[in-house]
Amino acid sequence: MYEYLALMPVILPLVGALLTYFLGRYPEKIQRVFLMGFAVVLFVLNVSYFMALQMNIIHPLSYGPIVLDAPGIFISCLVAFIGALVIFYSFVYKDKTHYDNTYFIMYFLLMGMMSGLACTYNVIVMLVFLEAATITSAVLILFGRTKQAIKATYIYLAISIIEVILVVIGAFILYNETGTLDLYLLNISSMSQNTMFLLAMLFFFGFGTKAGLLPLSGIWLPPAHSEAPPPISATMSGILLKAGVIAMVKCIYPFYLMSGAGTLILIVTTFGILSMLIGVIMALLSEDIKRLLAWHSISQMGYIILGFGLAAPTAIYGALFHITNHMLFKGCLFLITGALILRVNTRQIHKMGGLGKVMPLTAASFLIASLAMSGVPFLNGFVSKELIYEGSVQAGYPVIFSVFGVHFTIFAILGWITSALTFICLIHVFYVMFMGKQKEEFRNVRDPPVCMMLPILIMVSLCIIIGIYPDLLSGVLEYTADVLFQLRI
Repeated sequence: MYEYLALMPVILPLVGALLTYFLGRYPEKIQRVFLMGFAVVLFVLNVSYFMALQMNIIHPLSYGPIVLDAPGIFISCLVAFIGALVIFYSFVYKDKTHYDNTYFIMYFLLMGMMSGLACTYNVIVMLVFLEAATITSAVLILFGRTKQAIKATYIYLAISIIEVILVVIGAFILYNETGTLDLYLLNISSMSQNTMFLLAMLFFFGFGTKAGLLPLSGIWLPPAHSEAPPPISATMSGILLKAGVIAMVKCIYPFYLMSGAGTLILIVTTFGILSMLIGVIMALLSEDIKRLLAWHSISQMGYIILGFGLAAPTAIYGALFHITNHMLFKGCLFLITGALILRVNTRQIHKMGGLGKVMPLTAASFLIASLAMSGVPFLNGFVSKELIYEGSVQAGYPVIFSVFGVHFTIFAILGWITSALTFICLIHVFYVMFMGKQKEEFRNVRDPPVCMMLPILIMVSLCIIIGIYPDLLSGVLEYTADVLFQLRI
């Protein structure tokens, strides 16, 4: 009777975009109250549905190709959460850059497309939402208003063509073999192992392109994330990549254990490891703070791809945990870069210095978020990374050695190496920007306004709280992980 409510995460942001357009003629205060109120209501509705789903009060709703189950509503909750913070943050950014309300209209549209991407099992519908999100985010990149932003947008859209070709070929093969494009209704009994392996590879590299998977993400992601306005960088890195990886998992898991599982698992985990290591090495070589963080996005997505690639329950749980954690610490770091650009008008690391004396809250937030991303104990990044390492043991990979009850496989060793390099990179950046010699022109700089600082403090506080009390999210994430685990055939 209420199946149409499955469209809520997609339709409501579109309604928000439409109302934002009509409110453009009203005073700024009215617009801002509406924008924040609507974003918060959207988050509350999504969380309420998830809780009802988890407590078995309702069953997953579906309407046409939209299925509002645990993975979909999980991403929708994250979309609404970061959306509310970014919209609040953007009030200051909009004032400084003199944008009209088109910025917020496009942002609501992006929220709806990201939720739609995560809330379907139909390959073509998934692709439509992904490309709609790509075009919307490309328009938002152009709000950077530089020649570099235009070039980054061209590259971003050009790479999308390759992604579309791979997914469409896979969709043709899938429909020819099964008579359906809906992975939720899939019957693979008549398919050969070779066909299933081919489909898994097409969807892996197709959707993986937007999920931070090398090699193609190394072409579009650093320029796109670095040239976009900081709140859009936070959104693209914080959640758009994650919606892409959930779509990728939904498309490859139905073929995962029936298509030469050993080879497929090896390919997926290898690309996860390569993304981890190459991403952090390229970050070490970057001088532009936003480009550096963009390469770290590729590196951290490598952990998530590795967790899903292992396909063990604990590894999937760890990957979902890292999706949440990465949204917090990387979103926080990108928002901090916006504050730095506002105050010192540069993205070059070595052109800053001594900012910790005049921007103490910003400095402390940058340090905590950096330590969280590096996997330092008692912060959220440590918890999710350790779960992925435990998942590699559960997946059957041999333990090379154990220390204080912690088992190390080859994946855990490579993960720790990546974390160590991440720590070295970000601590160096922190020292140069905040602890180095103070430059004369920055003596009167201050922490950013409340609209900018509050979202940063909320995110960094959650990095600490979740690191100390990870069980706060365990029920939600385990429930979502179980649904994804059941997709494997």
